[in-house]
Amino acid sequence: MWSKCIRIFSPLLLSLIAVAHAYSQTVTFSGRVTDSNTGVGMADVAVVAVGNQTGTRVALTNAQGDYTIQMGANTNIRMRAYRTQFFFNPVVAGFTSIGGPLIGSHPLNFQGTALPFSFLIFAQGPVLLTEDSSLQALALDSLLLTRDPFPLVNTDYFSTDKRTRIKLLLVDLDLFSGETVSIISVQGTDNSGIPHDLPVEDLRTVPGTPWMTQLTVRAPEGVATPNVLTITVTVRGLSSNTATVRLQ
Repeated sequence: MWSKCIRIFSPLLLSLIAVAHAYSQTVTFSGRVTDSNTGVGMADVAVVAVGNQTGTRVALTNAQGDYTIQMGANTNIRMRAYRTQFFFNPVVAGFTSIGGPLIGSHPLNFQGTALPFSFLIFAQGPVLLTEDSSLQALALDSLLLTRDPFPLVNTDYFSTDKRTRIKLLLVDLDLFSGETVSIISVQGTDNSGIPHDLPVEDLRTVPGTPWMTQLTVRAPEGVATPNVLTITVTVRGLSSNTATVRLQ
């Protein structure tokens, strides 16, 4: 069974978030996340920044609810906060620069409100995690736990289906009560502009990291290699940011 090939290797997954900064920092966002009812700082909230050129960054708030995120050269950055069963205000904060990258320091605070149950009205598209300095997805071979480029077929798999499984890492990809992975679709557009479906096989929270989920998908059929797929994850009609995955 394919399920025997799915492994969780939390230390390696977490280490991918801590990639050494290989570019000059140009802009800093900092602030505090507080509970809207008590005004007390909220710890362990994931504040996510999505840049249009250098990908995504994540910072966890400390015990006082404070966070700091530094980003590389981007002309557009979107910020949001995430914690399961909470709604945050602002929902999304956008920063745009014309004529050059965003620079300087920018304060941004969030207020969180606990929800008694999940509200679809507050659902947002998930965030695909990328390397610090590029739009390349943080992705692993689900069996070998190696980075891309991925082969389309992996003869080391135990099952009779040898098509490579790819593990993508995301923020804010939760299933509500009664939902299954069937509501999730993943599409990758190749270098020729041809779209390919990547069937979804598994979704689970990364152990010890409740703000991050791992989504296992099957490599597409009928794609020429070598190639680069521009991946998008869609849930309930809401799409993620794009990230790239290399195939060989």
